[in-house]
Amino acid sequence: MNSQFARAMGLVIISIGLFAATLISGNEPLLGLDLQGGVSVVYQPTGNPTEEALDEATDIIRGRVDALGVAEPEISRQGNTIVVDLPGVEQQQRALDLVGQTAELRFRPVLIDFGPVGLAPESDDTGDGGFTPDIDPDAVDPDAADGGSEEGLAPLRRSRQTDETQPEEEPDPTDPATGEEEPDVPAELTPLEAAITERCLSTGELTPPEEDIADQVVLLASEDGSWLCLGPTLLTGTALETASAGTGGGVGWQVNPVFKEGPEGIDLFNAAAALCNAGAEQCPPTTSSVGRLAIVLDGLVQSAPAINSPFFNRNQIEITGDFTPEEATDLATALRFGALPVELEAQQIRTISASIGTDVLESGLIAGIIGVLLVAIFLISYYRLAGLIAIAGLLISAMLLWSIVALMGQQLGLALSLSGIVGLIVAIGVSADSNIVYFENVKDAVASGKRVSTSVERAYRNSISTIIKADVVSLIAAGLLYFLTVGAVKGFALYLGVATLLDLLIAMVFMKPMLLWLAQRAAVQENPRLLGLPDNAITAALIKQGVTAKPGRPSAEPEKKPGAPMKKKKAKK
Repeated sequence: MNSQFARAMGLVIISIGLFAATLISGNEPLLGLDLQGGVSVVYQPTGNPTEEALDEATDIIRGRVDALGVAEPEISRQGNTIVVDLPGVEQQQRALDLVGQTAELRFRPVLIDFGPVGLAPESDDTGDGGFTPDIDPDAVDPDAADGGSEEGLAPLRRSRQTDETQPEEEPDPTDPATGEEEPDVPAELTPLEAAITERCLSTGELTPPEEDIADQVVLLASEDGSWLCLGPTLLTGTALETASAGTGGGVGWQVNPVFKEGPEGIDLFNAAAALCNAGAEQCPPTTSSVGRLAIVLDGLVQSAPAINSPFFNRNQIEITGDFTPEEATDLATALRFGALPVELEAQQIRTISASIGTDVLESGLIAGIIGVLLVAIFLISYYRLAGLIAIAGLLISAMLLWSIVALMGQQLGLALSLSGIVGLIVAIGVSADSNIVYFENVKDAVASGKRVSTSVERAYRNSISTIIKADVVSLIAAGLLYFLTVGAVKGFALYLGVATLLDLLIAMVFMKPMLLWLAQRAAVQENPRLLGLPDNAITAALIKQGVTAKPGRPSAEPEKKPGAPMKKKKAKK
């Protein structure tokens, strides 16, 4: 008894200590999507992707979400769909744009920078070295001849002339016969110039997604609103190994990509760098003396840095610019994870505001408190002091649960969702049921005529096996739900399983020693009703002990006269 009571007190002390430490350290349970707000999206792949492609897409999305720093995201496959839950994310559209990008990551040379078209910037700064365009694409006549594109093609013409011998003196543009100036004759267009004229200068519209082909000239927009005419893709994201964002060199935030080794990695990038640094026709200088290489993902130019060297080491490349921390992180994430192997379409997007999440949390807590109060009222009214032991066990379980849930949230990123709260509320009934099984066995033992303390010992041996079997069944159900389901049901199963394990611990360490300690108190031995024992059980116990009736009350059993023969009742036919 002493060792059992000491273990019970040790469990109480440990529970209080862990709970106090959790409160003092400021750790709190991490709340899920439905409790703190956030966004949930269901992605449906187009076509018939393979299982391997879907698994790879899920892993890439998980990596992108982790890079966002979202606490306890839920990324899972449900058949052919991918479900992404992002609890607590504030910039929801930014997160969805970054997570759902599916196009190939491409590196394209900048041929013409038209600046921010359709915008009215307050300054000349267009970002990424952009400048006010010499030609407004909206003002170009689509039916214009080649001569209408001469000014837009000037950078390429200058680039093409760098390797040619310049004439010693310029020819006289006047006609010697008439003395009048001869009209300009458009120079013959190269294939690249013809593609630029057709796709960038003559349309005045951005290239639609279905025409964004890797080996074609395209007109795309950048993050700052600039329109850029881009050449055919020189390399893709498959050449990259990883990328990171940080500060260094006193230039603010920068992005550091790392390319793979060999001809499938850094060699491809250096070939593109040599063209752009030399200002070749394929990558002419636009805003400086060197060309620029645009990083394009999902039809949007993420960045277009100037190439300041013809050769780079694979892990010593820096992309600098006027980056904010978010912009640098997003660019590094796009470089690091690249494109998804399948094209995904958002079938369902569900956003939950923080205020709605707060209301749901308050409703869940109110439901839990009401449940605990109703159980407590029942236990105390029916089992008296024994009911207090059951309530003490529930309090110990609650303190341990708070500490465990807070620890899992901080260390493992496991969030407490509304379904988890439901699991904890259900666990209250499981714990109460264990106590009721034990108390009813004690009542049966006392009713058979045994002493209260003896009944507590014997009833425990009979009831603990029932309690263990019932809890094992709950654990099996929780395990099956956790491993065979997804989403909210997993949260329900997880916390139901944790609470069931704590119920087993309390039943085996706390319940019996505390009830036995109460049963040995003199007040309880004199009045077993304090443990909720009914009158017939008390009468049976008194008869077993040979106690006669008190004065003024009928005895529990008629006294026999000495020598009086016993009359046998005849059985009725």
